[in-house]
Amino acid sequence: MRALYSTIVIAPALCLKGKVNEKTNKPAIEAAASHLRAIALEHEDGAFIGSEELLLQRLGFSRTTVRQVARLLEQEGLLRVKRGPSGGYYATRPDALSIQRVVSSYLEAVDFEPEDVTLIASALWVEVIRKAVALKSPAASELVASFRKRVNAVKAKASFAAIRVIERESQKAIFDLVGSRYIELIFDINIAFASRSFPSHERPEEDEEHVSFVRSWREAKLLELAAIEEGNVELGVMAARYVRAVWHKRVWLPSDIESQHA
Repeated sequence: MRALYSTIVIAPALCLKGKVNEKTNKPAIEAAASHLRAIALEHEDGAFIGSEELLLQRLGFSRTTVRQVARLLEQEGLLRVKRGPSGGYYATRPDALSIQRVVSSYLEAVDFEPEDVTLIASALWVEVIRKAVALKSPAASELVASFRKRVNAVKAKASFAAIRVIERESQKAIFDLVGSRYIELIFDINIAFASRSFPSHERPEEDEEHVSFVRSWREAKLLELAAIEEGNVELGVMAARYVRAVWHKRVWLPSDIESQHA
C-alpha cells in the first residue's frame, strides 16, 4: 500500500534528511509536508512517530507550520494526531477504498471524460487476463471451475445487479490470482468513477437490449474462463476485449436511450 499510495495519490516522497530550513526557496508548507510525509511512510501503520516537540526539532519549522502540515497529512490518511499532554503523532495508512473515493472526486472536479475511464479500464483488464492466462496453475483451474458453474447458471433474464455481482467477484478473484495490486487499484479507481458517472438503471428483464446483454456477457465470460484454463493467450486477449466491449456498451446504453427521448 505504501508504494501504491506514493505513486497514485502523491508524488514519490522526497526523502529529505536532517533539518529543513524555512528560508529555502520552497514554500514552508510544501517542504514541511514532504518531510513529514516521508517520515510517516517510513513507519508502520499505527507506529508512534514522536511528540510534537520532537517533530518541531526534527523538521525545523515553526509550531504553526507543523500543525498545518499535520492537518494536511491527516486528510491524506497518513497521519493521526493524538492531542493532549500525553499525545503525539502516529503513522497511518489510507485504504484502497478511500483512495478510490478521493481520486474519483478529483476526476469529477476536473471534468474527466467518463468514456475515457471505461476505455482505460478495458485496456488494463486485457493485461490482467494476459497475466492470468500465463499462470496455468491449480489455483487458476479452481477459479475457472467455480465461476464457470456460476456463469452457466445465469438465466437469460437475470437482473443487471446479479450479473454485476458475478463480474466484480470474478474480477477480484482474478486480481488475487495474478497479484497485480497496482493494476487492481487503478482499475478499481476507474470502476468507482464510472459507477458515479453512469446511471445504473435496472432494465425490464424482458427488454430486448437487456436479454442481449446477458447473452453476450455469458458468452464472453465463458470464453475468458476457457482461455485461463487452457493458457491460450490469443483467446484470452480476445475474450477480455469482448467482455469489456459488452460492459462498455451496457453502461452507455441508458444515456444513449435517454438522449434519444430528450
